Amino acid sequence: MKILVYGAGVLGSYLAHVLHRSGNDVTLLARGRRLSELQENGLIIRHYAQCRTTTDTIALTDRFGRDDAYDIVFVVVRRNQIDSILAELCENIASPLYVLVGNNPTADTTQRYIDEHSKTPKKVVFGFQMTGGRRENGRVISIYWGFSRLAGKMTVGSLNGDISFKPLFEQAFAQTNYSIRYCDNMDAWLKCHAAFVLPVCFACYCYDGNLKKLARNKSMLYRIIDAIDEGYRIVEACGYPVEPKEDVEFVRKHRLKCYMFLKFMAATPIGKLAASDHAMSAKDEMRRLYDDFCLLKEKTNIDTPAWDELAQYMV
Repeated sequence: MKILVYGAGVLGSYLAHVLHRSGNDVTLLARGRRLSELQENGLIIRHYAQCRTTTDTIALTDRFGRDDAYDIVFVVVRRNQIDSILAELCENIASPLYVLVGNNPTADTTQRYIDEHSKTPKKVVFGFQMTGGRRENGRVISIYWGFSRLAGKMTVGSLNGDISFKPLFEQAFAQTNYSIRYCDNMDAWLKCHAAFVLPVCFACYCYDGNLKKLARNKSMLYRIIDAIDEGYRIVEACGYPVEPKEDVEFVRKHRLKCYMFLKFMAATPIGKLAASDHAMSAKDEMRRLYDDFCLLKEKTNIDTPAWDELAQYMV
């Protein structure tokens, strides 16, 4: 399949690697310094949990033109960058399927813009890839769902329940060990993900990215759990279900397990790669995510003492 991965950050680089290694015709869109790194050295990924490094020679581009034709376009950029590239996506008339991967608690607004401004009809789905890491010296250090045979994981779905994209999507990942989970209400899923990740980011900023200090503060870890629960209640009060359901059960019914999970993440390098590296290097995205979620919060009368206490650390 002919695939464009628009965005060569930590997530986009890993996604391009997976799709390229499975035999797809993949082009990776990058610009500026990142494009120069890829042209000079190839796509280098250090797979942290697997203790190995891969280098791929992959097709590169710095543009997505009106007539560029791909079977699937994966758009993997930060939340604060999405709005600035929507016009470019809407101008294209040759690529029918777009997968917007990443944080976006206002996915419904993004969908509406694309529907109203596209030159031709487009099928749009939203996804979230369960990977983390950082860029360092021209390479990506990546951590992902790979402690078993899996080589990555994505939750994906449309906003209207349409699953007609599924055959094409599964064809793209057919030769991989990458796990795909389909969600019937991806808009709610992305809102709930913001409710979970933002309190963690607040704590990262409180400790200036030093999660080992966080790991020693039992009170703060439980405060994070309280704030996450309040975030879920905001989502519910706005009329959205909590997705996935097992997450809210984990937070509300298994507080000790949730505490131990957060403590383990904070005390080990996994938490740095999976959470604080991104929180500290992408403050502009986290600020946009926070502003997006505040639009939901303003619609409710929910009392959120833990959320409000931690939000003061938002930069």
